[in-house]
Amino acid sequence: MDSAAAQQRYSTVAILLHWAIALALAFQLALGFAMPKNESGFALYQLHKSVGITILLLTLARLAWRLTHRPPPAVERGFNGFLAKAVHVLLYVFMIGAPLTGWAVVSTSRIQVPTMFWGAIPWPHLPLSHAVHEIAEEGHELLAWIGIALFLLHVAGALRHQFLVKDGLLKRMGPRGSAGLAGLLAALVVVVYFGTGMKISSDVVAAGGYGPKAPAAVPSPTATPTVEATPVAEEIEVAEEEEPASPLTWAIQRGGRLGFTVTSGSDTYKGSFSDWSGAIKFDPENPGSADIRMSINLASASIGDETMDGMLVGADFLAASANPTATWRSSSVTQTGPNRFRADGTLSLKGVSKPQSLTFRLSGEGLRRHVEGSASIDRNAFSVGTGETAAGLGGSVALNFAFDATGREP
Repeated sequence: MDSAAAQQRYSTVAILLHWAIALALAFQLALGFAMPKNESGFALYQLHKSVGITILLLTLARLAWRLTHRPPPAVERGFNGFLAKAVHVLLYVFMIGAPLTGWAVVSTSRIQVPTMFWGAIPWPHLPLSHAVHEIAEEGHELLAWIGIALFLLHVAGALRHQFLVKDGLLKRMGPRGSAGLAGLLAALVVVVYFGTGMKISSDVVAAGGYGPKAPAAVPSPTATPTVEATPVAEEIEVAEEEEPASPLTWAIQRGGRLGFTVTSGSDTYKGSFSDWSGAIKFDPENPGSADIRMSINLASASIGDETMDGMLVGADFLAASANPTATWRSSSVTQTGPNRFRADGTLSLKGVSKPQSLTFRLSGEGLRRHVEGSASIDRNAFSVGTGETAAGLGGSVALNFAFDATGREP
């Protein structure tokens, strides 16, 4: 053993890269095994991808630095020296291979979930076939277990030098002084703790930079976002055939809400449409003369997560590009109780038209009314949710709406 070599320190850049990767790896391994495997772990899955990409970039930077800046000489020779070198080489294989196989898993999934590096930079998919998805997935998991073993071997080797051999080897890569070393060990404990203890919440997601700026990347299970309805600009053309008594025409006021709720196992996701409008002809005293038309801009759907919103308006769900608008029309309204009504109409969504009823109630008087209502929509009838990510979703989507309207005499 060369005691003089043990005192030669790595360069500052090498030390910074080493500990940045070590902390990221500790967090990533803990997070990878702790995060839920169902839809509730979606936001942490996005965080996991960003940390993995970061590890890949840091590892490539460290490898480039090592190749261009000679490291201190090896301390041990013989079998121990060979073992130390083998662990180092395998660690590089793991730190590059694990992110690459993870990247391949995402790229070959049947559902092409976009990756936003730290929620800001679009990250491309690898041009790979779905046929390699299972191989990549198994390889990624295997590398994770190998990485844990290598990580522990590396730590064990460092502790051996520090407490058994007592050659001061840790000083080559560690901060100067015992206080700095203690701080690093504490940091490792902290990142492992947070990696294993993280659950999806608005605070966690906001810290990771995913999803909307408020709320966080996963929709809140207790509050439906409030969005403003687009005011009606034009009334529906009156039918050519005159009716004995024309119903009132109502204009939807700003501040309305059109929300939806869907379940996935024990989880509940809530969202809303921010762009919708309606043209209403309705007389509470003569509901049978009603003519109600609603229009929804499907691209305005949001559940509060930037990545999931992209999937929501994609081909497997709302297909907003091919069919940008959903419409509902009813000319059959019946009263079911005091200020309570049922409207039977037709919903057109994704090129499919099906009968769809809703219920609503009125409050207020005269030409100023408040409307609240709901409906239950069979998403399968409209082929909403056809991919792997929809496997755990409930078949019914609960729609809820509320708005103020002002009437005008015909």
